Amino acid sequence: MILQAFAAAILVALISLVGVLFFGHDKRLIGFERYAVPVAVGVFLSLVLYELIPETLEASHEWGGIVVAIGFISFYVLSQKLHKHFHHHEAEDCDRKGAALLLLIGDGVHNISDGIILGGAFLIDPSIGFVVAIGLALHELPQEIVEFGVLIRAGYTRMQASLLNLFSASGIIVGLVLVLVLSEYVTDYVWVLTGLAAGNLLFLAASDLLPRIHGNLKNYGSIWNSTIAILIGFLVMTSILIWSHEKYEHGVEEIEAEMVG
Repeated sequence: MILQAFAAAILVALISLVGVLFFGHDKRLIGFERYAVPVAVGVFLSLVLYELIPETLEASHEWGGIVVAIGFISFYVLSQKLHKHFHHHEAEDCDRKGAALLLLIGDGVHNISDGIILGGAFLIDPSIGFVVAIGLALHELPQEIVEFGVLIRAGYTRMQASLLNLFSASGIIVGLVLVLVLSEYVTDYVWVLTGLAAGNLLFLAASDLLPRIHGNLKNYGSIWNSTIAILIGFLVMTSILIWSHEKYEHGVEEIEAEMVG
């Protein structure tokens, strides 16, 4: 069971490399760069509003919203620290590097929570574990593509972006190890991680990426081009979330029932 769980976690983490396969040529990267940011906004908003916040509030009606707010505020403070750290770069490059690191940290926290969910599923039954792994993989696919684009936009090479994405995605293995070692404790607090990740991605989308688009519309065509790109990212990610929840939600429900029991 343990080997199967690790194999599933590694395969989900390797999805982070899909960006380098999807954008194998410089021309594709150049063409995608102008759409990467608005599409990322749509994807992150969908992930926050349709998955992370609902899961957090469902697990803790009383404290869930507070954790999301803590995630938002703490990453606001962290963004200022990163801005100072990169102050020796040009202003635009500084902001891009800081936003990219915030994205990696937030996604890493999210991936740790995914690893805890995956580990809980395998502890119940390997078949449930593989079902949950498929659902997680479907969620990660569009997210990893746009994250790769954001990293490229921040000035990283394809190799650097791929390695950073893989490092962040490896959080799922960390979460898996935590749940296998401390299964009696960590599964009750997955909602804290999802809440913090929601606060981070919401801050990144609303306070960094959107203002950057609005303040430099000439690089994105027009307000309508960027709006359409945001809607496309939102609709694609939301469709995937709804479909995967309908198809694989029974596995998650069994995990939650087992945790309560």
